[in-house]
Amino acid sequence: MNILNFKNINILSIALAFSLLVPNVQANEFGISDLEYQEIESRVNSMNFSELNARRALLLKEKAALQSSDDSGSLMAELSAIQKALIAIAGLGAISALTDDDDDEPVVVVDTTPPVITVTGDNPATVEAGTAYSDPGATATDDTDGSVTVSSSADGDTNTVGSYTITYTATDSAGNSSTATRTVNVVDTTAPVFTSAATFVVDENTTAIGTVTATDVDTVTFTISDTTVMAITTDGVLTFTTAINYEDKPDLYEEYDGSTYDFTATVTATDASGNAATQSITVQVQDVGGVDDDEGTGTGTGTGTAPATPEGSTIVAPSTDTGTGTGSGTGTGTDSTTETSS
Repeated sequence: MNILNFKNINILSIALAFSLLVPNVQANEFGISDLEYQEIESRVNSMNFSELNARRALLLKEKAALQSSDDSGSLMAELSAIQKALIAIAGLGAISALTDDDDDEPVVVVDTTPPVITVTGDNPATVEAGTAYSDPGATATDDTDGSVTVSSSADGDTNTVGSYTITYTATDSAGNSSTATRTVNVVDTTAPVFTSAATFVVDENTTAIGTVTATDVDTVTFTISDTTVMAITTDGVLTFTTAINYEDKPDLYEEYDGSTYDFTATVTATDASGNAATQSITVQVQDVGGVDDDEGTGTGTGTGTAPATPEGSTIVAPSTDTGTGTGSGTGTGTDSTTETSS
């Protein structure tokens, strides 16, 4: 056998060696020692797919020099070991056979197997709306390259209730690519939080009160209960159904101390996911213009005069008197001084 002829290293002999149908190539077939052959096999077996292909390409490029080299035996043994290793990695189904016109070229191992991606963590995953989601990522392994870098992209975020997809992609050195996905479900389980005060202060004889506000990741609507005198819009605008007169306050004239006329109610804020929060509110109606700004009682001063009368008559001297009155404070006076002339 001419061990320097590349035809001796063809697909049939390598495939047979790989399938163990014939004994493995021995060191003496290449004219080298067993120890040297073992060292070559050990070195070849430590290479990955890319390294094996690169080394194989170099040996094939220099095949003419190999056949005349003093080290031709060890180099041919190395080429044989490399091609067996490539077949072991990629499998016989991935071998491109020789053509009749090019039959002294060695076999070519073609990697057609894409990496296998493993999604790390929960899939699907669940996250609260409005919070950050920390993607656990994914890993990928390849038959030829070993560990492969994984890239990812997402078609949504956690600011919108619903779901979005994270796509992971891995590509090996041969260009084989694979993808895997993770579904992220975005849920809203948090009730709105009121940001407006629980107490409103307004003047009497008005209907406007104020606006109730609340924060949430979604749209909030408002309703009101426990009242017959107040109303609220879905946007939170709070009003009296009719203007409140402070003078309608019960027991007002028995002990007026300037305190407000208070009304209470319960406001409910509900988000689009049905989460609800309630707030007890108080509306304080304050007096305007004093408690006697309506018609009532008062005091006034009245004056009266009388002309002189002839001698022998009873006269009433001019005088000024005080009296009581109502309404605007005007009143009538009564003369309290009389004289008799003889």
